Amino acid sequence: MLRYPADLGPQAAPYADAVRPLLTCPGEWSRVGAAEAWWRITGDAAPAVAALLAELAPLAGHATTPLVLRTVRILGAIGGPAAAALPALHEVTTSPRRYGDIRVDEELHRAARQALTAIAPARALDAP
Repeated sequence: MLRYPADLGPQAAPYADAVRPLLTCPGEWSRVGAAEAWWRITGDAAPAVAALLAELAPLAGHATTPLVLRTVRILGAIGGPAAAALPALHEVTTSPRRYGDIRVDEELHRAARQALTAIAPARALDAP
């Protein structure tokens, strides 16, 4: 349901106060959805990025889930204000290890490269 206010962006501003508490709710999918909605409604990236960074934890174990992939894509959409995600994204693009089967791994690498380019275009050129 959080996709609806996210799609409305600033037009959903009357609902921003209802979205903010969801940034810390127990469900991972809800937190990611709330982070995207919060950012798209308010333009305030800091709370959204903070909520999203926790969802990158599976990457440390070289695992990819649909939620991790969505998180990487949202961080890329946020762009520069998501700079705190750069170390994790660089790790994905430079690691020789795989993050799942080939299809999933390639999809994650593509999303991570796109996010790096959106967040720090000059630094993304250094990544393979």
